[in-house]
Amino acid sequence: MLKKILSSLFVVAAFVLGMESCGSKPYACIEIEDNGDSVHVNQPISINGYCSSHADQYNWQINLDSVYFTPRITLRFATPGEQEIYLFVSNQGKSTSTIKKLTIYP
Repeated sequence: MLKKILSSLFVVAAFVLGMESCGSKPYACIEIEDNGDSVHVNQPISINGYCSSHADQYNWQINLDSVYFTPRITLRFATPGEQEIYLFVSNQGKSTSTIKKLTIYP
């Protein structure tokens, strides 16, 4: 009887641990390729979220306007000033975000 109870507890514990490890909480990360954190007006800039972990969906927002859904994007900014780049990543209902600020020079 004790063996059956222990066996049942083991099965339940294995199930619970399996459910927790399935779909780990994602981590959002933004990398600016080549140019660093500042670029000139109309200069192309590549931005990627490949440094993010446990992410299967990407949602980029630029100054809370434009939206992109790929891990890597290339942009050009037409006006000088500070630009905010938001990355929201998710995985099986869990999500997180990060922000990166860029200075665009004339």
